[in-house]
Amino acid sequence: MEENMEEKMQEVKKEYKCKYCGEVFEKPLLLAHHVRLSHKKLKKKEKKGIAVGKLAENIRKNVEAVGILKGLQVSPSLSEAEKEVLDDVAKRIEGLLTHIQKGK
Repeated sequence: MEENMEEKMQEVKKEYKCKYCGEVFEKPLLLAHHVRLSHKKLKKKEKKGIAVGKLAENIRKNVEAVGILKGLQVSPSLSEAEKEVLDDVAKRIEGLLTHIQKGK
């Protein structure tokens, strides 16, 4: 009779499978812990990394734009008024860039 009980207990033993990677666990708590650590937190980190990458790309493009403006300022074909406007625009963009970088 005890043997029958043990066999039934083994048959009733349930397995919990991870829907992301297929790993099998004996207890639902172990499965939940695995999913949180291995899958959910990794996705959040990936998303955060993508956002930081986009910000870095935008900053790089803005620095390039400032360089182009500074190059245009030394052009001999521009009038003094045009050079002053370019200087003003370059200073504003530089100010915004420093403000963004301080906010990181």
